[in-house]
Amino acid sequence: LNLGGSVGSAATAAKLGDFFQYAIDKPVSLPRQKSALLPIVGKDVQGTRVSIYNERTQAKFPLLGLRFKNTSGLHLMQGPITVFEGSNYAGDARILDLQPNEERLLSYAVDLGTEVNPVPANNSGRITHVRVVRGVVHTTNKQRQGKTYTLKNRNDATRTVLVEHPVNNAFALIETAKPVETASDVYRFELKVPAGETKALTVTEERTFGETISINSRDDGGIRFFMSQPSASQAVKAGLQKAMDLRNATAKTTREIQELQRQLNVITTDQARLRANIREVPMNSPPYKRYLVKFEQQETQIEKYQADVKRLQGVEHTQQKAFDDFLAGFSAE
Repeated sequence: LNLGGSVGSAATAAKLGDFFQYAIDKPVSLPRQKSALLPIVGKDVQGTRVSIYNERTQAKFPLLGLRFKNTSGLHLMQGPITVFEGSNYAGDARILDLQPNEERLLSYAVDLGTEVNPVPANNSGRITHVRVVRGVVHTTNKQRQGKTYTLKNRNDATRTVLVEHPVNNAFALIETAKPVETASDVYRFELKVPAGETKALTVTEERTFGETISINSRDDGGIRFFMSQPSASQAVKAGLQKAMDLRNATAKTTREIQELQRQLNVITTDQARLRANIREVPMNSPPYKRYLVKFEQQETQIEKYQADVKRLQGVEHTQQKAFDDFLAGFSAE
């Protein structure tokens, strides 16, 4: 890459704190109403041809570009750049201010001879460790995500392709070739693809995160899910099973109490009807005697239901305490 051709420099650069200036070495005289272009920097600088692929920029094709390094020893001002291949125009680019020895990637055209097919692969995650502390389940989870970039080179020469993959700070690279460069927002991986050949790059990322879940807040399905994990020890599985059994016993007693209370409510409602009927019929009539007998039978049944409810409430309290005490002392790993 040559800036200014063979024309020599007509100025020198000087730094002024965070600024810089170009001072013309030899005064230039211009006739009235005339203009001239002055070569400020006329030095060779390093440039390596690459193809730059970024799915968010161009999903199918990479961009033709240069890995540009300012080896001029001078500060290069920002502005447009025209790229030639030999004597043929190749494209235009724009560069920001470049300090001496600073590198920058430039893109100037679309590389239609190289095709890229990005295919994502996501893993919903897996639990790698389960432990229980005082009735609270702590899990360690690993989640993977990845993408495979398949590059096909239809050109007649080898292509050096820089694949830019987005940086996700929540994930770390694993089982992936080391990127040649890591920017603030992308990893850059370099692949050399010979003419007429196809190569693939797989980028895999993983994150580890933990979850904390109370056994009290999970239904039986949730507890069985933890029990089914290969990473759960036998002590964890046995404890979770016992916790589930204790909770189910309490729930069974609660349902029995609810059923007794329902039947008690039915009888209590029917008693209101019987009282109304007893008030309406003569005391010596057969219906009166029948209503009275039924009323007394219901009173007996009510007393029995009330006694059963009270007894089961005591059982429920004992079972709930046993469940709570077990959770408070249940720790396993």
